Amino acid sequence: MKKITLVSLAVVLVIMIAGLAYSALYSAETVDTSTYSLIKVQRRSLNQSVLATGIIKTQIGAEVKVGAQVSGIVKELNVEIGSKVKRGDLLAEIEPTGYKAKMEMTLAQKEIAEAEKKFAEKELKRYRALREKEVATAQQMESIEKQFELATAKLEQAKADIDYASLQLSYTKISSPINGIVASVTTQEGETVAASFSAPTFVTIIDLNRLEVWAYVDETDIGRIEPGQTVTFTVDTYPGEEFNGRVETIYPKAEIQNNVVNYITVINIENKEGRTIRPEMTATVRIFNDKKNDALVVPKNAVKKEDGKTFVYVLKNGMPTKKYIETGVSDKKYFEVLSGLKENEQVIVGEVNLNK
Repeated sequence: MKKITLVSLAVVLVIMIAGLAYSALYSAETVDTSTYSLIKVQRRSLNQSVLATGIIKTQIGAEVKVGAQVSGIVKELNVEIGSKVKRGDLLAEIEPTGYKAKMEMTLAQKEIAEAEKKFAEKELKRYRALREKEVATAQQMESIEKQFELATAKLEQAKADIDYASLQLSYTKISSPINGIVASVTTQEGETVAASFSAPTFVTIIDLNRLEVWAYVDETDIGRIEPGQTVTFTVDTYPGEEFNGRVETIYPKAEIQNNVVNYITVINIENKEGRTIRPEMTATVRIFNDKKNDALVVPKNAVKKEDGKTFVYVLKNGMPTKKYIETGVSDKKYFEVLSGLKENEQVIVGEVNLNK
């Protein structure tokens, strides 16, 4: 009887050990189902794209440096950094007193010149009449004609002096040539400025509505980029928000830094969604260069790589199993599947942590 009992206990013990071993083996090959989800392989259109880093720049004419074209003391400065201005707004004024005096002097000189010409014209008429009567000599006639010509030239010079003095006086009022925001101010009231061939800059104005993106496209990708292609881009200051644009032009000259060859691709910004984008912000740019319809695709976060091979995880008998695939083109969310998977087959997305 004892012998039978011992045998029974031994059998039970063997069964328990086998069960524990099977349980351990099974758990080693399964995963926590909370760590992944399944998605079907499907067909959809793929928008192929080129990724590049870019910088926000002002368009030509959207950033202007405004300076003084005449010398003098800054009488008024009406703006500061951040001021919004419109085209024609008075930014600053140079003390105009000296230029007004110059204007008055040229006006007086014009009156004198007009009087001198009027007198010379009368003398010319008189001597012509005398010449007809053979009272005035040819030499006298020639002298009177020259005096009239000089008086006429003096009047023209006086008129030109008035135009120049008027222009100089107008330069004492410095106005904004564009709509925009004041980005910098480099003078102050009471400061003396000296104009030369290069006008000293007073104010820099930027029109934030006239910006563009300079995307630095790698030489291996530039052959796929053409004007008119659609673009999306993001900037760090508005994480998660996408802005739209379109390729405007491609610079023919390369930009080479650290032996890396890039080509500047200029992108017009089509919408800013009410956001303020500023020059020199860094942009992450995606240029859509082609579209593939009815492609068999799998999400990028389902695709893994190991030892140079590409695979996904599928469920087989309730357990995740590697399945090797071949991928083709891609967009920012999906890989095209060339082989290894069928439509509607389910794959695991996200991380798969196998318990050991």
